[in-house]
Amino acid sequence: MIWCLGMYASGSTWLFNAMRDVAATVRPETPTLSCYAESLPMLAPVRHAAGVRIVKTHQLDAKAEAFMNEAAATILLSVRDPRDAVVSLMQHMRHGFADALATVERSALFAQRYAADPRTVLLRYEAGFIDDPATFDALAAALGGALTAASRAALFARSRRAAIEARIARLEELPTAVKDPRSGDVVDLVSQWHRHHANRSGEVGRWRRLLSPEAAAVVEQRLGAWMAALGYEVRA
Repeated sequence: MIWCLGMYASGSTWLFNAMRDVAATVRPETPTLSCYAESLPMLAPVRHAAGVRIVKTHQLDAKAEAFMNEAAATILLSVRDPRDAVVSLMQHMRHGFADALATVERSALFAQRYAADPRTVLLRYEAGFIDDPATFDALAAALGGALTAASRAALFARSRRAAIEARIARLEELPTAVKDPRSGDVVDLVSQWHRHHANRSGEVGRWRRLLSPEAAAVVEQRLGAWMAALGYEVRA
């Protein structure tokens, strides 16, 4: 079991899809099963299945966490400066500041439980793992495999922003896509790409322009200990 555990807005959907693509490349003879989960019933597609199992989560209820903690062989943990994560939710998911902070805080604190786990591969958004071809080698290694130069190049090309934007533009054509009646957002239940994932810049440090000093201070007050533990600078 590969557990893609990510903070909100940390590149976790990209990582989930990259892992799915790598599994299909490295283990073409083995079925790849994947899902997004928040609770134990949502893990039904992978709980008793055979094959390469890949699960994407932000946070889980107690029963689902217990299952994943027991089943996961590798934990791919993606994190991001919570100030930038808050800005991302405000810009792309239309959250107000308080809701964005609460959502980021919950996922950050949940992720922190596994930061020191020996199974964990920590992927820091600011390090640029999304734009590094070597990330695909690390994902292949998690499955005990290796990539050829050609397969690495093909996987990397498939993961570029232009390719992702093209897939998102066609979401509503997919039989596995659903529309949230409240927000109007569209998500493909297989890939977990949402329409709100389109038109992202991935800019690091944009909170300095887009968060007021007072709002940034609130994030730092709430998550200062987390930021220090994960190596993020907290202003004096």
